[in-house]
Amino acid sequence: MSRFSLVLALAAGLASCHASSDSVPATAPTGASAPAAGAPPAAAPDSVAAAPGWPAPFAPAAGSSCPRTVRQGATIRTRPAAGAPAFGLASDESIQVLARTASGWVGFDPHTAQAANVGIFRLRWVAPADLTAGPACPAVPLVAAPPAGCLLMAGQAVLVRAQPAANSPVVSTIPAGSYAEVVRPGSTWVQVRVPGRPQPGYVAQADVSFTGPCQ
Repeated sequence: MSRFSLVLALAAGLASCHASSDSVPATAPTGASAPAAGAPPAAAPDSVAAAPGWPAPFAPAAGSSCPRTVRQGATIRTRPAAGAPAFGLASDESIQVLARTASGWVGFDPHTAQAANVGIFRLRWVAPADLTAGPACPAVPLVAAPPAGCLLMAGQAVLVRAQPAANSPVVSTIPAGSYAEVVRPGSTWVQVRVPGRPQPGYVAQADVSFTGPCQ
């Protein structure tokens, strides 16, 4: 082989090597790895967390004991307010105080069937003047008195939607055991006030129960 032919052969070989290098697929960056097996899926549209501002679900303090006696003739009420509907009249009844409000009303479990009531609405209330004196009970939780009017009770976490439709975006979630103020009742969708949001929300009527003047 002549010197010229040898030079041509070497040049052709180098060109072939470069072509092979350019045909290799690019390697993915090390930081762009695929999701690990078993990683949690992305949040679904209906998995919106409960917005702050919903009333805290009520739970009695574990192991607390605060006995009191309700004076004879005292009116027991369904909510901690003098204008709330009466539940009945006491006759020197002994109770265990489970909750108290800033104004002094005390709540207790009347031990009656209350299938539809949830959380704090399972309690009945006595005004402070209608109780006999007793030792201090610091373990009894201080609770906010539910407002007057029609209230919606959430026995489980309840989705609140922007519009009265099942495919409407979820704007909040009422925690189980909490409640909401009803703006407008309805046979299918109920309009409620949403804490921290100027616009009302909508809850499926079948998912909740009610207390107060809701007609």
